[in-house]
Amino acid sequence: MSRTALALSLLMLTLAGAVEAAPDAGRLAQQLREHAPTCGRFTQRRWMADLDTGLDSAGHFRRQGEALIWQTLTPVADRVRLAPDNPDLPLGLKAMLPVLTGLLAGDWPTLEQHFEVRLEGEIAAWRARLAPRDPAVAERLESLQVKGGDRVERVLLRFTDGDRLTLKLEPAGCDALDTKEPES
Repeated sequence: MSRTALALSLLMLTLAGAVEAAPDAGRLAQQLREHAPTCGRFTQRRWMADLDTGLDSAGHFRRQGEALIWQTLTPVADRVRLAPDNPDLPLGLKAMLPVLTGLLAGDWPTLEQHFEVRLEGEIAAWRARLAPRDPAVAERLESLQVKGGDRVERVLLRFTDGDRLTLKLEPAGCDALDTKEPES
């Protein structure tokens, strides 16, 4: 074999190894549905570009029907009921509701109504990049990057103003969570 042919063969093998096939969206959705936690713990880091600082917080969540109860424990106790029928929910959180519930439950059809979804990796270690379809959402939200295995493990939201929000999610038994309302 000539050096040129050998070099081309090696290049083709290298390029073939670098291209990852995306996991099957239907199979991934099924996997996420089967492993969707009813309850879990989260840590989040909010980077606020205009203040050039970050804020760490932690708490837990519980899915209740169409609602997601998001309870922050530190640094400030707060509880938000993320639900379509919650009139007190700020517009920004209402926009995030289908994202959070869709991600946790593996509801790709709902996500694809709101975002262009690009899957990468393999079923055991997948990544998804989501870009907003709705121009009103795209004015504030640049992109979402999601990583996981059996379930969603990490979410990174990038906002158009330079802010970022990183969420790390872990399943937890519902009985192990403190579900009392925070004191005002």
